[in-house]
Amino acid sequence: MTASKPLPIIHLNGFPGTGKLTVARHLEQLLAPQARLIHNHLLINPADAVLRRDEEGYQNLRHAIRAAIFASLIGSTATHNIAYLFTDFQSSDEIGSAVCAEYLAAAQNRGCELISVVLSCDVDTNVERLTTDERRAHGKIVNAELLKKFRKGVEIHRFEDLGVKRFELDVSTLSAEEAAKHILEHVVKSCPEVAWERN
Repeated sequence: MTASKPLPIIHLNGFPGTGKLTVARHLEQLLAPQARLIHNHLLINPADAVLRRDEEGYQNLRHAIRAAIFASLIGSTATHNIAYLFTDFQSSDEIGSAVCAEYLAAAQNRGCELISVVLSCDVDTNVERLTTDERRAHGKIVNAELLKKFRKGVEIHRFEDLGVKRFELDVSTLSAEEAAKHILEHVVKSCPEVAWERN
């Protein structure tokens, strides 16, 4: 059966190494079978395989990949019984703001809620979580100095100008399981009409 209203798009945003993917995996398990995870490197790595980030056309390719995913979430009723979890690192600069606007447009065209979750942690915890073998294996950023540069010069996008309510969570002292449970409670409160099959 198709839900009367498509289940939400849940956007987890934060600096690299915050723990977004680990938290999202636990949240996916808590919401199973009503959730699927599309972590940011599923969208980034295909583009990186074709163009380098400083080459002309890179951002257009990233946009095209996102657009293909969003088109399925909007047009395919088979997706409507599923909440989609996206992990991301989008700043409040022009590019990041444009990407976040795409998420909002996708949710609006899908007819569902966009739930914004911003994860943060202190710098020491962030650096510790950044430099793991798993991150290296997935081609993720593991350069602590680059991370510190991001943290000093970049603001995480919070949908301030787009009318989306956000849930902010400091995960410095939380396990991934604890963080996922906090987000789960926010998701349930944000979508009271949904009969979640909670695990």
